[in-house]
Amino acid sequence: VSSSFPSCGTASAGLSRSLPLWVILGPPGSGKGTYAASLAPKFGLDHFSTGDLARHAMRRPENETLRRHMETGQLLPDSVVMGLLQERLAAVPASAKAVLLDGFPRTLEQARQLEMICPVSMALQIVLKDEHILAKIAGRRTCDSCNRGFNVVNVHDEKGQVFMPPILPKTAGAAAAAIPHGSHVSPCAEPTHCDCGGSLVKRADDVVGVAADRLTRHHVQADPVLSYYGSKGILLQHRVRHGVGDMDDLALRIRAQLEPARCPVAEMAPKVEVQYKVPAPMPPSRGACLSRL
Repeated sequence: VSSSFPSCGTASAGLSRSLPLWVILGPPGSGKGTYAASLAPKFGLDHFSTGDLARHAMRRPENETLRRHMETGQLLPDSVVMGLLQERLAAVPASAKAVLLDGFPRTLEQARQLEMICPVSMALQIVLKDEHILAKIAGRRTCDSCNRGFNVVNVHDEKGQVFMPPILPKTAGAAAAAIPHGSHVSPCAEPTHCDCGGSLVKRADDVVGVAADRLTRHHVQADPVLSYYGSKGILLQHRVRHGVGDMDDLALRIRAQLEPARCPVAEMAPKVEVQYKVPAPMPPSRGACLSRL
């Protein structure tokens, strides 16, 4: 399959300068992108996803094979993803204090390949049940102009203590208030436009059947990756409860693991009063900015 894909560039491997590299892990549709987009300004991160890199690449006419591959829910060959990733890592802006990679690595082999390019200093795992993921995937919408993401589904799980309201444009506030718990926005109330004026569209691969198959493959591949980063002492697990409402708590947990004296990323985290005692961090290995958990 890989021989039919276009070349993704010849950029030299690794970051253009020395920066911490974070990865955010979790099932497709678990909200990795939403969490990453919120954390990026809090910590001065250059955030991007390999999925977005691939979607931009497939818009080029010469990448028709790549487009067909993605629309059927298949994962791209490692050679293609690594090429896209190396190009992007070589273009990290000067203002970034660290890089947050979303959607990669998915496999143990990818994790090892990434380590050869740039050692990872933190791996953040997002945990959410498949049933909630599939519900949110069905409601996912993206602005075709500014690429901002929204969601028209309200997840309300009393037993599992998971409460994720819709994420809608500001102009749809009144409609959002009328959405009953555990339901999809009715066709007449579902917003069709972003605040910027762009149209809200559904991704071609956001089909429940395709998503369910991708989740099955993810669970098979994920455990070795999590064990790999866990053995390095850089894995931080976050169990989703309120979606974007979890952000302040998650930022606190990340900041508690960073060493301000060694890593400038910690200085950008929200200064929130901590109500519990945080254990003293242990010395990081290989110059990493994250203390061992």
